Amino acid sequence: MKKSLLVAVLAAAVTGSMLSAPAHAAPSREADPTEIAAQAYRSAFPQMSQAAARAAAAQQSSRAAIRAELAKNADTFGGVWFDPPSGTFHVAVTTDAAQSQADALGQKLGVAMKLHRVSRTLAELVQQAEGLRAGSDPLGKAAAGQVGVDVTTNQVTVALPQQARATLSAVPNGVTLVPAAERPTQLDVCTARNNCNDALRSGQVVSSTDGSCSIGFTARSGGIRWALTSGHCRTNLNVTWRTGGTAIGPLSDAIDSGAVDAGAIQVTNATFAAQTAGRIYSHNSAGRSVPVNGAAEVMSDISVGDVVCLSANFTAVTAASNPCAVIGSLSDPNKRGLVRVDGYDACQGDSGGGWYHLVGSTRTAFGLHSRSDEGCKIANGKSWFSALPMFWTGLVYET
Repeated sequence: MKKSLLVAVLAAAVTGSMLSAPAHAAPSREADPTEIAAQAYRSAFPQMSQAAARAAAAQQSSRAAIRAELAKNADTFGGVWFDPPSGTFHVAVTTDAAQSQADALGQKLGVAMKLHRVSRTLAELVQQAEGLRAGSDPLGKAAAGQVGVDVTTNQVTVALPQQARATLSAVPNGVTLVPAAERPTQLDVCTARNNCNDALRSGQVVSSTDGSCSIGFTARSGGIRWALTSGHCRTNLNVTWRTGGTAIGPLSDAIDSGAVDAGAIQVTNATFAAQTAGRIYSHNSAGRSVPVNGAAEVMSDISVGDVVCLSANFTAVTAASNPCAVIGSLSDPNKRGLVRVDGYDACQGDSGGGWYHLVGSTRTAFGLHSRSDEGCKIANGKSWFSALPMFWTGLVYET
């Protein structure tokens, strides 16, 4: 949004407001996505050198392009796999023509590969695996759903305990039995806003040595993922913030001036960085979240009288629903030109949480929580937020 339009819209809404903060550029700290991916390779394969890890990371998009092109021919595509320690990209196909196509793609994109001629396509492997998972024959029953596909061997794999394997009289062609894993696992479920480390979402509790706040929304700029919170949540830049005990990354940029109160946590955790969906915490919904459907791009997208809801810590981290209230001012002169919400008084720890417009089941991100009346949930309380169009206009909010 252009600054002139922003000023004109706000000037028409509130005369004499303390509009002292223009729209800001995207967060200033540049991240190296290749380095983030290289760190992930090194974490999984400590024997890899930094140079090898960076080379593997740099070729991700080229390998993905080859995979996507070959997969268009499902009747000849046997799958691909990459071996990071050796740096070898493997391609499995069923015909001479597909092999020639793969070789040409590799040369065009500068990707060295090893080609494998296989008898079955990936689609055929998946079909057989699904049949075993749903099957009522002895192997299907013994497998109890523990069925996978191994493109490296062009086989369907079934994980069975030793005692179960002894009861089988025959194994179908194309199926390999593997030992059942004995290492215990756990579901990384999201149980509450302060114990939620499977995916980033608005309303999650985040903390650092500076204190505890909430995530507003997630966004991207130049391939970098950001988790937004309040600017006043930080004392020092580059301090690592965490959620549910899991590191997210450093708070790399923060503004707390005029109508802007926003902080940007640079997502350097490889798992979180790879996620793309915009989520809002919802305790009673599947996966503890509901989707962000859009984001306000200009101040004219936000109106006095709109119903908005707050996804933030608000003391009760397992509350069944997010509190909602009504916008009373687009630019409150008594609070630096921040947007004022009438009818709800937020609480300590809510700073940075996401205010969103709610119409039916559509949720549109409007801003980041900044402050509220003194106290917590007092009657007829008020809260204030920093509107998204007021800062970092280079961000693309995730939906």
